[in-house]
Amino acid sequence: MRAPALAACALALLLAAACGRTDPDAEPIATVGGVEVPMGELRAAVESRLQEDPGLDRDEVINDELNRLVLDRVVLNRAAELRIDVPDDEVDARVKRLHGIEIGEPDADYREQVRREMMMGRTVLLELGDRVRVPEGTAVLHFEENREAFAVPERIEVRQIVVADRAEAEALHARLGEGADFAQLAAEHSLAPQAPDGGLLPPFGRGEMPELFDAAFELKVGRISDVIESPYGFHILRVEQRLPAHQPDYAEVRDRIMLELEGERLEDLRREWLRGLRRAADIDVNERLLEALR
Repeated sequence: MRAPALAACALALLLAAACGRTDPDAEPIATVGGVEVPMGELRAAVESRLQEDPGLDRDEVINDELNRLVLDRVVLNRAAELRIDVPDDEVDARVKRLHGIEIGEPDADYREQVRREMMMGRTVLLELGDRVRVPEGTAVLHFEENREAFAVPERIEVRQIVVADRAEAEALHARLGEGADFAQLAAEHSLAPQAPDGGLLPPFGRGEMPELFDAAFELKVGRISDVIESPYGFHILRVEQRLPAHQPDYAEVRDRIMLELEGERLEDLRREWLRGLRRAADIDVNERLLEALR
């Protein structure tokens, strides 16, 4: 082969090698139980945190996010051992519950993030679910020691109409004054999510909702407020009923107490379980890449 041909061949080989070089973000920043954690995942997490709060210490953020990614991978590896998976239709249903149908088709990375979170949650429940049960006596004692915390303040049930334009709000207010049906006008005109239900909100106490709703506590049942302006638009409120303050007995709040105490116990067990999984895991961190990120 002549020299020019050899040179051309060598150049082609060099170009091919260059094109085939590994993307640095695809290199593993850590390997957990033989499964790689790509550098790109850590870089993206760190940059996102620092963008949200530039005052954070970069090294601390790097350490926090690396620890989180390693722990996630430890749990996902355990999920694989237990043959836990989440089908696409369940991922889609979870995304719609989180964001509503308006989200459309989420990108593949976000869907995978949701799938991983669901897999980790199911792994925790499968491993620890039978250990979180709280004895009835513990729940009763918690109630007796915290009775005041379970006192229910006065609440009201309210319908609302929300529109974007004051003139429209005033026109609707006038129609209500003439006897128009509030629920029907809310269903036809309101921009609030409760419009299909005639604008009916769940019962709430004073201070539990945006400030504008405190005005409803000054109204008698069946009375309609003036037009109230807020950052969300122009509101008209009507009080449907008042629910007086009362002190519930144990039976009324038992499920709430159980949920709270079992949630606390699950979190304690989860921390202990994670420490055990991490101690048992084979974890290798790429210190060269880690230093380059700092």
